[in-house]
Amino acid sequence: MAGPGQIPGQYNLVIEDAYETFEHQIPVKEFLQRLKKDNVPEKVSVVGLADALSDEDLANELAREMDQRANDLEYQSPTIQFVVEGSFHRSGKTYDLRYDDELYSLQQVFGPQLERKEGGEWLVAPF
Repeated sequence: MAGPGQIPGQYNLVIEDAYETFEHQIPVKEFLQRLKKDNVPEKVSVVGLADALSDEDLANELAREMDQRANDLEYQSPTIQFVVEGSFHRSGKTYDLRYDDELYSLQQVFGPQLERKEGGEWLVAPF
């Protein structure tokens, strides 16, 4: 059974230190390259999302590649965690990431289907 913040077949967004993360951690840019090469590890924690969200071009590229690889990821069903610093804030029907006194839209990358899980320090989004 999957632990909190570790549901296979979905993106898990977890606040750093709130849940157990995987030992294998990669930066967002490496994750993006692995998506492009269809070489995503079975279990991985992706770090540096706030920095990627602050770079509109990188955020758009990440969103585009995640969308293009959605079917492949659904079939492979890896467990992907995005480990973030800061906190989640509800914004209408979706969520933002508050980091360094800035709000970053998570919908830009993960789409509108973000769902809050137990404790509020964990969100999931479908591939």
